[in-house]
Amino acid sequence: MRIIIKRYLTTKEKTATVLLLFANVVLLLTLWLDHTYDQISFDQLLFQMKSTSKGVNPDLLNNAVLYVGLFSMIITIIEGWIYHLITEKQSIRNCSLFRRRLCSDSHVSLLIRKHVLSIVSVVLAVSLLICGTNTRVFAFMKVDAMKSEFIRHNYVKPDQALLSFPEQKRNLIYIFLESMESTYADSSSGGTITDCVIPELVSLAEHNLNFSHNTGLGGALSYPGTTWTAAAMVAQTAGVPVKVSLGADAYGAAGSFLPGVVSIGQILKEQGYTQVLLLGSDAEFHGREAYFTEHGDYEIIDTCSLKEAGRLPEDYEAWWGFEDEKLFSYAREELTRLAEAGEPFNFTMLTADTHFPDGCQCSLCRNDFANQYANVLACSSRQVAGFISWIQEQPFYDNTTVVISGDHLTMDAGFMEEINPQFTRTVYNCFINAAETPAREKNRRFGTFDLFPTTLAALGVRIDGDRLALGTNLFSDQETLTERFGYDYLSEELQKQSEFYDSELLRVKD
Repeated sequence: MRIIIKRYLTTKEKTATVLLLFANVVLLLTLWLDHTYDQISFDQLLFQMKSTSKGVNPDLLNNAVLYVGLFSMIITIIEGWIYHLITEKQSIRNCSLFRRRLCSDSHVSLLIRKHVLSIVSVVLAVSLLICGTNTRVFAFMKVDAMKSEFIRHNYVKPDQALLSFPEQKRNLIYIFLESMESTYADSSSGGTITDCVIPELVSLAEHNLNFSHNTGLGGALSYPGTTWTAAAMVAQTAGVPVKVSLGADAYGAAGSFLPGVVSIGQILKEQGYTQVLLLGSDAEFHGREAYFTEHGDYEIIDTCSLKEAGRLPEDYEAWWGFEDEKLFSYAREELTRLAEAGEPFNFTMLTADTHFPDGCQCSLCRNDFANQYANVLACSSRQVAGFISWIQEQPFYDNTTVVISGDHLTMDAGFMEEINPQFTRTVYNCFINAAETPAREKNRRFGTFDLFPTTLAALGVRIDGDRLALGTNLFSDQETLTERFGYDYLSEELQKQSEFYDSELLRVKD
């Protein structure tokens, strides 16, 4: 191979080959992202580059490497072969019929050979343009170049002085459901699917509290900076989106994650709560361990800690770590342990089976639907309902509030292909055994960051002014920022450059 390259390729052609390979990688990566993710944004990609990806699902990673890496090499080799056929110096009479057609115009051949670097540069520019458009790089750069004081003017710093806890503190069980949308219900319940795939979750919402943007099953709007799991967990527990700054690294990779925010974990820790985070994956992924340790000193129970403790086989690996079937089993064990300790507790958990692409089909899944993802969603719905039934049978339930919330909208592109793009997709929520009754449960417009003060209120905590961070207590009659400013305006302002966010929450040094 080296001999062939030395003989046929000039320095200019070698440079063109490298640029062409890069162009193919960029284009195929764009196609892979577009095919795999329902929605992808540049801030999410930037976050992934700045945070740690330790613990990523190997199947997803292998699929990307195979599709992008291998196919880029194959396509580049084919393109190089075609270039060689067209430009190789030899008599047309000695060419085969196929090559004679390619080489028939010597002027074209010479032109391509002379300007190959310019031609490949154009191909690369087009690939970058397509990538930038599909991943919204240009939209990100445009908005990020603008400065805004919106967050400074509307951020209410969470302070214990604003909070009044009840004499008897209530336990909190917060269940993050991976990619769970209200969209998965049928149209009669508020969703847009022909056959409801989450009937148990719909029933839980109907018989308890479901804050909704409409009169049926609805939920929270998804804002930039809240659309992936780590960012969603920050939004719901600290009331702010994750704004990715080019000049900051406070996203968990260096051990610190948004050091300036005040989360529900910190608030409850000061009130004497024991706090546990249970994950069916590696907690280090995307800085989640750093965030929950720094903001509330949670005990982290994940794939790694369970293996170290001998509770999970050392060589066990399924999906992102282990299936939700095991997750709920561990959850029952941990809740029993926490309840026996006699102290108020905050038990937070995150499911994983419903992660894209297609979800993880476990032994409990049935084949009620033709689509695998639909079957996984249905299985998750049944498992959550069974877990809630178990909680309600426990002695600690009377003094416990349960919050069930999707983390963000699904990224499974294939499953959402037939969804009407005009339909307002929202993140599922359900409050069970809350200490308060809302002034208005339906026809509320809100984001996932409003769940931060709302969760505290569900525990019976009085909030002076009913606002914390960028969130509004939905149990109150206060307008949310979405209701006050509208989704489009608020979305744009949250994406703009904020000196307040950088200096106070990220604590970026000038």
